[in-house]
Amino acid sequence: STSNTVLTGDAMSISDVVSSVSDSVVQITTESVTTGSIFGQYISEGAGSGVVLTSDGYIVTNNHVIEDANKITVTLTDGTEYQATLVGTDSETDVAVIKVEAANLKPATLGDSDQLTVSALDRDVTVNGETMTLLQTSAAVNPGNSGGGLFNANGYLVGIVNAKYTSTDVEGIGFAIPINVAKSVINDLIEYGYVKGRIDTGFSVVDLTSTSAAMTYRVSQTGI
Repeated sequence: STSNTVLTGDAMSISDVVSSVSDSVVQITTESVTTGSIFGQYISEGAGSGVVLTSDGYIVTNNHVIEDANKITVTLTDGTEYQATLVGTDSETDVAVIKVEAANLKPATLGDSDQLTVSALDRDVTVNGETMTLLQTSAAVNPGNSGGGLFNANGYLVGIVNAKYTSTDVEGIGFAIPINVAKSVINDLIEYGYVKGRIDTGFSVVDLTSTSAAMTYRVSQTGI
């Protein structure tokens, strides 16, 4: 599990923050097999970012960065490439953990996302069909930043970047999963491969609101 957490420290200049965290941020590229009606099966490529959690190769990213990937490649700031394996993923929080076989990587230091002053600490945002409570930030978010780190002025990881809001009248709003939320998910994924404590009945619920809908399911009255 991740235990590299610090809650206080002296603020640094932006250049010092970048210098201190750059080796903890990695590039992630993916390949997946896609089946199309015209071309049959073909390889789709994707890109994102991740953050090193442990010196021996655990890395956090977004679920949507590695979802359905057949091949995951991690590139460090020095250009070293590793093939990664999927440890676990959680679509509900958009968090995933991958692992590379490495040593002496530089893990990020986790901060406290509850102590932040940002645009908003608790925005309800829908990402890929999942509604989640995210940090809103004016820090620049660009394509490929998904899964990367939101760091504070001390160089501590306070969020996992996962969305950008774009419209004709609004620009420059990004969102990140608070590290205090992601931390417990990360630890469960590393230890169990899934997030504990979520109940799944296995049932699918259909609301039959009309007689015709009921007839479709061969029942005589409306209801659930």
